Amino acid sequence: MGFESLLDLKTPNKGVTRPAFFLDLNVDQILERITKNDRGILEYFEYFPLDAECQGYRHAVYADIKKNALYDALIKFTSDYNEFRDIENKKKSTRIELQKPVWHFWGMEIYTRCLSELKKALEDSALDSGGFKSLSELLAEYTGKPEFIGMAEKALKLKEALLSLTVIASYENGRIQVSVEDSKPANEKDQDATSEEDDDEWEDTAEYEDFLVKICDANEKEFVNPFASTDELTSFEQEIVKIVAKRNPEIFKEAERLYKDIPVFENGVFSRLADELRFYLSFFEFEQKMTNAGFCFTEPQTVSAKGTADVRITATGLYDLALACVNNDKGKPVISNDFSYERNELFFVLTGPNQGGKTTFARSLGQLIYFTKIGLDVPAASAEVPYFSDILTHFSVEESVETGRGKLMEELVRLSPMMKNSRDNAFIVINELFTTAANYDAIIMGQNVLKHFLDEGCHGIYVTHLRELCDIDDRIVGLSAQLDENGKQNFKIQKKSVDYEGCARNQVEKYGLGYEKLVGRLEHLIGGSSL
Repeated sequence: MGFESLLDLKTPNKGVTRPAFFLDLNVDQILERITKNDRGILEYFEYFPLDAECQGYRHAVYADIKKNALYDALIKFTSDYNEFRDIENKKKSTRIELQKPVWHFWGMEIYTRCLSELKKALEDSALDSGGFKSLSELLAEYTGKPEFIGMAEKALKLKEALLSLTVIASYENGRIQVSVEDSKPANEKDQDATSEEDDDEWEDTAEYEDFLVKICDANEKEFVNPFASTDELTSFEQEIVKIVAKRNPEIFKEAERLYKDIPVFENGVFSRLADELRFYLSFFEFEQKMTNAGFCFTEPQTVSAKGTADVRITATGLYDLALACVNNDKGKPVISNDFSYERNELFFVLTGPNQGGKTTFARSLGQLIYFTKIGLDVPAASAEVPYFSDILTHFSVEESVETGRGKLMEELVRLSPMMKNSRDNAFIVINELFTTAANYDAIIMGQNVLKHFLDEGCHGIYVTHLRELCDIDDRIVGLSAQLDENGKQNFKIQKKSVDYEGCARNQVEKYGLGYEKLVGRLEHLIGGSSL
């Protein structure tokens, strides 16, 4: 099959809505920085490849962009292609028929040149990805066709001919004189120029005297190239164009023939290519900026098998990319963590002290899966991630004023569709569920949620204060947020039991609830009497 897309081996999804997990995982904050809120780029981050094969296809394409230093060549291509699109829009919007053929060959020259330059850049690169290899083959075939070569030669010749002309408008004593000069070497110019021609030029300029006295400011002596700035000409510029066309009819006649003979020449494959490349290039620019700031990224090693119990999922130096963006602005570091789902381990149940980094770690896991799924590098030192069919999240919510439902009901309403539909091989992130329920009820409901997703073959993480959930199934692994030797949160997540005594001591010290401080406050309240 020939080249169709750098993003998808199959027909791309269209009209896909933003995934629900974007807000829970703070992915929306990351994408604001990557895309600079350009909706045309953002939409490519909102849908996943159709399957594991497409996911791997994207990873290989992105690896080629990095390995072969293709960034500059691809940036130039997208910039030139956008210039071509601007020219096409001007051609369609202008009401001046004489100008349309000029915009036509001007855009044709840019189009043929940027495709030829991209072909050369790909030929000079050691490509490994199927996407770029098939694109290179298509470009070699497409740019080698006689029709393409003919278009390129004609358009370039017309552009050079037009650029060789110089139009001079002189204002003096209430009169405007317009002359057209050809910058070609003298031996290439027409040899039949006569004094009669000079007389004709004077007639052309003289007829504008009354017109120019009315519209021109006395100090106006300079006019812009009508083909360089806008698709709409002033009345005066239109008259200048007529003079240019009269003095150089061969240029405009040839342009008119090209406009009629080849009215449409753009191949839709390259239009889609220019759009899709912005997906990769915007992330590459963002990654380079974060890397220069000291944050690491890596290409995740993916396995062909689905995310079932017989595969491992590991990462070292994993961090929350959204938090890293914020901390980078403030000059603060972020804490990274290592983790691994060993074979037959499906779910983490993460417990530990408040403000110990539990939610941040859960978000970093979800971000790892997300960036792996869309075919880009991940925020970690190393990572091995299988294919997951989907990402589902459920974070604690506040009571809804609009619906009048309590917090627990809001959580159940949101949880319902996640559990009703089959979620085979999805990755699940659940944070602080059922916090308003009694402990006994929260444990029962939490067990049912975990068993459901385990039976569906899902991997995931469940952040909770209910340590009883760690022991309900052999496929569940307990994690805990750790404290340092001084009993302070160090934001490290490990496969260790929670030091509940240390957590309690930490909270007592944090809120001033120690024995001596309590005694001191009570003595102060009762007037200094000894207790």
